[in-house]
Amino acid sequence: MKAAKTKKRLFEGGLHVWMEKLFDIVTLNLIWLLCSLPLVTAGAAATAFYYAMVKVIRGERGHLWGEFWRSFKLNFVKATLIWICFAALVFLLLVNRNITADIGGYFGAFLLCFYTAAAMVFLAVLMYAFPVLSRFHMTIPEAIKLSTYMCFRYLHCTLALLVIVTAAAALSYFIPLFIFLVPAGALFCFSKIMEPLLIRHTPGAADANGQWYLDPAPGAGKK
Repeated sequence: MKAAKTKKRLFEGGLHVWMEKLFDIVTLNLIWLLCSLPLVTAGAAATAFYYAMVKVIRGERGHLWGEFWRSFKLNFVKATLIWICFAALVFLLLVNRNITADIGGYFGAFLLCFYTAAAMVFLAVLMYAFPVLSRFHMTIPEAIKLSTYMCFRYLHCTLALLVIVTAAAALSYFIPLFIFLVPAGALFCFSKIMEPLLIRHTPGAADANGQWYLDPAPGAGKK
């Protein structure tokens, strides 16, 4: 009798909850993919992807599609402009890197390292920019400034985040079917590192036990 009660509690409070959460993760991943397909909307989709992951799946507040769409619309212009500018810069840097790869010698090696490092820095800043936009009401320059500061201030976290993003991209590239699950799974891990960093810059987050989306204080800049 005792064993039966344990099994029921395990199903209702454990396996059932995790299966439901897995379904939500797959659903969110699909919504993100569909909203990213036009490419130009990838920045807004990434911002909403992070917002819905933290608030709905991890925080269990609100509805998945409703919160995703709310963030998508709210941050569309800013996220799209940041995405286009940074994507263009990274593209130009990689093109120059490929051109200088044939130069050879010390100068060629220097340029190769420089363009590669610069592209990685821009990607790292971009990696912070979308979570920052999802969290704060900021102008584009303010969001880029905070993202750049966090990128270098928390360098060890930046490296860990880059590993997560690179691994997810590689798995999705070499095993295409993984793109329907891996990005959201990676984002779940990504947010475990990112959230404590964002909370440090969120007024009043400590008073809400890190749940920044609960009862935001007027003028605090939270969403």
